[in-house]
Amino acid sequence: MRGGGHEFEPGLAGNPGGPARGQPSNEERRARLTPGRRPGVEARAALLWVALVAACRAAPVEPCPAARLAADRAPLVASTSRFDSAFAAAGAEFHVPPTVLKGIGWVETRWQMVEGAEEFSGRPPAFGVMALRGGALERGAALAGVTVATARRDPVANIRAAAALLDAYAGEAAIDRSRSEQWSVVVARYSGIELPEGRAAYEREVDRAPTFAGARSAPAGAAAAPAACPPPPDSGGAPDYASAIWRASPNFNQRPADSTGAMHIVIIHTCESNYTSCWSWLVNPASQASAHYVVNEDGSEASQLVLERDRAWHIAALYDCTLNRRHDCWLNGVQSNHFTVGVEHAGFASQDSFPASQIEASAALVCDITRDGGIPRDWQHIVAHGQLQPADRTDPGPHWPWIAYVHRVQALCGEVVVDDSATFNDPALASAAASGAWTASDSTPDYYGGGYRWASTRPDATDGAVFAFQLAAGSSRTLDARWTSGANRSSRAAYAVITAAGDTLAVVRQDQTTGGGRWHTLGTWTFPAGWNRVALLRRDVSGSVVVADAVRVRE
Repeated sequence: MRGGGHEFEPGLAGNPGGPARGQPSNEERRARLTPGRRPGVEARAALLWVALVAACRAAPVEPCPAARLAADRAPLVASTSRFDSAFAAAGAEFHVPPTVLKGIGWVETRWQMVEGAEEFSGRPPAFGVMALRGGALERGAALAGVTVATARRDPVANIRAAAALLDAYAGEAAIDRSRSEQWSVVVARYSGIELPEGRAAYEREVDRAPTFAGARSAPAGAAAAPAACPPPPDSGGAPDYASAIWRASPNFNQRPADSTGAMHIVIIHTCESNYTSCWSWLVNPASQASAHYVVNEDGSEASQLVLERDRAWHIAALYDCTLNRRHDCWLNGVQSNHFTVGVEHAGFASQDSFPASQIEASAALVCDITRDGGIPRDWQHIVAHGQLQPADRTDPGPHWPWIAYVHRVQALCGEVVVDDSATFNDPALASAAASGAWTASDSTPDYYGGGYRWASTRPDATDGAVFAFQLAAGSSRTLDARWTSGANRSSRAAYAVITAAGDTLAVVRQDQTTGGGRWHTLGTWTFPAGWNRVALLRRDVSGSVVVADAVRVRE
């Protein structure tokens, strides 16, 4: 997420003369926190409703019909983890139900040993299976008789520290430990969530987590977390993404009216926490942080916190094109929140992998964002938080599946891109080939993928750069080409469109002296099943070069 506690430009956030450039006014901070409730909630939820009404901007309204919580789903089946013996032993030692320990561990980290990073100012990083952080980590370690360092890195010590902390919370709440429903107050305190509906959602997630065979059912007294109020009336009455739940954050302001405020890049983040803790914090005015979306751990739910047209506060960096393959250097020095859309993902940059279902849900969301916003689906426009803010952020971490992820975003939006390099191609759908006469380079900016290939034109040349794409069935496709431009480029670069049967459908000329870094339509044709091709030819009068960067195939 962001660094330094504010998303505003470095050196301006502390300006005593007034709000920093880009900082919202007090009126803006008070606006748009509009959660609501579901009909039919019980008495405890009614208490939450009182707090929610005070936070809502408008009069109470019925929630969006599509608004559902992941916590409303049926409990998951019992499941084993490699830490089951540690959960059982710590539970017995500290008189905490092992099912509670295991449920919390699942919700917090999916039973992974994580090494968190500070994502928000004032929120210490989380560690271990139980995601202990800050004062809770220190107190739990002390109660368990282990050092903080050991509780951070040793899973058994981490689970024991969490159990000791829960034991203390249970004693302070004077609960009847034999009654499973009374553990809800202890679980809620462990969450560290301030927002009442967030606490309720967290409790329900713990209750439905996969635990042991014969695990308890959800406590009868557990409150349903209220659904969110609808988006503002002028938004069209629905989230920008139809599948999202609207949970309004007050932490936003308007994008600039000039070209620096046009949506241009999607930034991928990890929350460094579980899903409910993430959205609960980002809708809290005290956080002074937000994102446009948060995707949960298994992809079954996404929350929209800020409208795409508005400026969320998710990255604390001025744009530097040298961090983004020298793309759009005219934006250098502009606060990155102006023109980006932030997508948070429950989880940690240090985790070993990301669930396929979460990646799929995120790709569908980003396809929708890019399609609606006219944002290209490539490596310069779908980027990592850590890429643009490398000084103090690494998310989403080394195990985010970037190649497969961008391919999936493209596929969901009905396109396949064939790059000049195999590294950036899905071998089942795309391939490229060029002879040794073609030189790999990245010296001119605005290329797709990791670079491009160029070759000098010759009247006797017979070796083109070939971009091939696989179709499972015959169909119509539109082809686009991309290049980097320059004065030495050919003004009549020839693209031959060839079917899987070897028939040449057309030879299309393009002026590569201009238009670099953009897609240019070659035409629309009907292709048979199999590997069809586009060949960039270099047979022409000498004195120019042709650039083979990428070809896009779209429905």
